[in-house]
Amino acid sequence: MLGYYNLSLIGTSHQKKEGGVCQDANCVKLLENGWIVAAIADGLGSAAHSEIGSEIAVNTVVDFVSQYCPYIWHNESLISLLRIAYCQALKTIRKKAEDDGNSVSDYDTTLTTLIYNGGEVVFAHVGDGGIIALSNYGEFTLLTHAQKGDAFNDVVPLRAGPDEWMFGNAEDLICALLMMTDGIYDVVCPPIIARTEQPIRINYVRQFMDRNILLNQGKLPVESKEDFDDVVIKLKKFYQGIGTESISDDKTIVGIINTDILPEILDEGYYEEPDLEAIIEEQKRRLYEYEVIETEIIEGDGVIPEYDKEIESDLIEIEDISMSNKSEVDTCISDDDSEMTTENNQDSEDNISIK
Repeated sequence: MLGYYNLSLIGTSHQKKEGGVCQDANCVKLLENGWIVAAIADGLGSAAHSEIGSEIAVNTVVDFVSQYCPYIWHNESLISLLRIAYCQALKTIRKKAEDDGNSVSDYDTTLTTLIYNGGEVVFAHVGDGGIIALSNYGEFTLLTHAQKGDAFNDVVPLRAGPDEWMFGNAEDLICALLMMTDGIYDVVCPPIIARTEQPIRINYVRQFMDRNILLNQGKLPVESKEDFDDVVIKLKKFYQGIGTESISDDKTIVGIINTDILPEILDEGYYEEPDLEAIIEEQKRRLYEYEVIETEIIEGDGVIPEYDKEIESDLIEIEDISMSNKSEVDTCISDDDSEMTTENNQDSEDNISIK
């Protein structure tokens, strides 16, 4: 059985604004052939109607794939289908902007999509946020990378066009997938470890997708619709609870799991949390060496190595983000509800569904 949960919550930064809305959107559908198509989107905060753009994007892509998806799996054909679906989503947003007399940039949004058959997965992506895959062999892989740049307020939106969209497929057989907008993605894959051997906080993300520990009230691995209902309830309490105050952005998370497979469990060291403080110190050391090299080369009229130029900007961005997230609760799914409860946010702003 392919099961899933999906959850979008308004961030505290938007709740504090008059008329603030959740700019995230998600859509998941079980297809007639038994596969799943899922999409998440994060409307850009600088865009006046980005919540409309994100909603249009996910619904258009999922509807298009549902209508035209074949019954035979073929990576290249499915990726071509996603390319056309993304063009259709952008076309629909442009039409909405034209009808409303607005600029298309007012509807700017990211968009991440996947098609999954229980083992194989193809995906499309533009913007920040992304997808993590868990193989049958117990290995976690980042399928996408966050697209940021100087244009479009430092996040590449759907409007950037086909040259900026990325497409691909997982190489291994996959038993679970996790999709996140940047409100959660930046905690799971913080910038400070982006260039390390493992860019994922595996111990953190594992609790959302590994059936060995993704439990139904601590009893059995998730299998039924009721089990996935419990996961959503606990996720909602966790992300509205104590220890996640630093995540002020909207939060979207979609988990898709093949309940017929239990992934292998690897050595304990594989799940250890990265030593963020040590990594920061190493980055600072490299930055100091870069500054010395820069001085020596400038005096000698040479050229500064390009790879070190990234370090300084990294440190500016990551120290505050990473260290504030370091104190977050590290276990949520299998903990008692009492450890995660707090006052509920506005339920009317939530977008939750489970199958």
